[in-house]
Amino acid sequence: MRDEEGSVRKESGARRWALALSSFLFALSFWGCATPIAPSGGPDDTTPPTLTASRPGADAVGVTEREIVLEFSERLSGQSARAITVVPESETPPEVQVRGGDIRITLDSLREATTYVVTVSTDLRDARGVALRQPLTLAFSTGDVLDRGRITGRVLTPERGEPAAGRAVWAYRADSTSTLPDPRSQPPDYGTQSGPDGAFALEYLREGTYFVVAVEDANRNRRADPGERFAAPPRPLLPADTLARDPLALYVARRDTTAPEIRSVRALSDRRFHVRFSEPVVSRDPSALTIRDSAGVSVSGVPQLGRLTAYEDPEDPASLIAWAREPVRPGPARIHATSVYDSTGNDTWTESPVFTVPAQADTLRTRFVRFEPAPPAPDSAARLRPRPGLPPVPPRVILSGPSDELVTVIASHGATSDTSLVTGTVLTPMLSVPAAGRQFIPMSPTRIVVETADTTVSARFEPYPDRELGALTGRVVADGGRMVYVQAVPASGAPVQTFVDDGAFAFERLLPGEYRLRFVVFREPRDPFMGFRTTGNRPLWDGGSLAPYLPPDRLAFAAEAQTVRARFETDVGEVDLAEE
Repeated sequence: MRDEEGSVRKESGARRWALALSSFLFALSFWGCATPIAPSGGPDDTTPPTLTASRPGADAVGVTEREIVLEFSERLSGQSARAITVVPESETPPEVQVRGGDIRITLDSLREATTYVVTVSTDLRDARGVALRQPLTLAFSTGDVLDRGRITGRVLTPERGEPAAGRAVWAYRADSTSTLPDPRSQPPDYGTQSGPDGAFALEYLREGTYFVVAVEDANRNRRADPGERFAAPPRPLLPADTLARDPLALYVARRDTTAPEIRSVRALSDRRFHVRFSEPVVSRDPSALTIRDSAGVSVSGVPQLGRLTAYEDPEDPASLIAWAREPVRPGPARIHATSVYDSTGNDTWTESPVFTVPAQADTLRTRFVRFEPAPPAPDSAARLRPRPGLPPVPPRVILSGPSDELVTVIASHGATSDTSLVTGTVLTPMLSVPAAGRQFIPMSPTRIVVETADTTVSARFEPYPDRELGALTGRVVADGGRMVYVQAVPASGAPVQTFVDDGAFAFERLLPGEYRLRFVVFREPRDPFMGFRTTGNRPLWDGGSLAPYLPPDRLAFAAEAQTVRARFETDVGEVDLAEE
């Protein structure tokens, strides 16, 4: 009996353990299923949600309900509420709720005989983060008819005419140029977004004239904030009606009026300083930086009122390296900057925070870094990039930086050589050879020898022969008195440019390849030699401004790329840039 009872007890205990384990596994599977974790395996979800139904329906009239329901094909992210805008706007913003795959929009009131436009931007995403590829527009009317005005166009980059996707496009009702709105402080009457191809369509507009702009609008506040890229229209007032019109081209620009500032200085030695600015900068004046003590007095031991030699930091475009010809007295100091420019040409007068000059001698040795262009092999010559109508781009010698060490650069062409080109102290890490005033015109050097304390290097250079180059010519028709600037933009690399002379333009000595022509028609007469403005750093094309409104220079691109072939002249014919 005891053995039977013992065996029974063992059996019942095993059964209880099995039941407990089964319950635990069931609970574990239940909670595992309830956890929102994507299943492993299978292709990634790249399909954006689609609108399957709406209440009221698209283009409905006589609407009286204040609630709008949009039904999508899949569950939406809770952040999709910010993708919704409704115009005309009311004093009380609409209430937007996301429930599964539905979006419910509740308006506080409805105006009589009014067309409402609901826009869903590409901020709408499904639960896996897949966004709409194109904005959606839904319209309904509380009256008997819908407004049918329409303005279409594309938002493009000014450099190559490529699509600028995801830009907010806004339309403001305006009856005259004296009543143009200020997009910096005024919400738009209508809005949409540019798609992947840059195209946009402002639809269901009330007939009339509109001021249309494109804005980056990074913070989604429906205002053109300082620093955001924008596109001003070529004309202040554009008609919105049911007629088919040529699409509007809006080219994005940035009107930056803020000069760069020195944020910090890091002393590398008693003669070399790392100066960091608030944005990327360039310095075309080697003496753009000066150093003084913390009271503003010139530091003793530095000649020429504390003038420093400044050159760009190759590792950080927002920094300059400053070098003193003599050791700087240790102690607190400031660095002052002038003639330092940002990417839009704003120059600065700024001073740094106080920093400490150490009693640490400068031990940096001058090293040869590279030739530009670099020879493809030790025994072969580097090709010099041709320039239409000019000698080839001269080669450059890149050194590690200024120093007191003796450096000699000898440039030669055949039997002609210049041993005094650069002999002595190096004051810049980048030497163009031949230097200004010592150019071998019209020829370029065929050999350069660089001698430093540690090494001697040399390289050979040669221009492209005429048989390997081609030409691109054409004529331009523009409004009388308007100056036209033409660029030939290659698929890669720097463009070449020229001005139209009596309607004709020519690019000679071009490398073979594909080029797209870019035309800038100045809105006002301008000295061609001031094409890059007085700073020598501003881009040629002026994008205008939104407030006060200033139209951009007219910009146009050839519809197709042109093929340049060696030993051939490609004539593109006549290009009509006259305004209607």
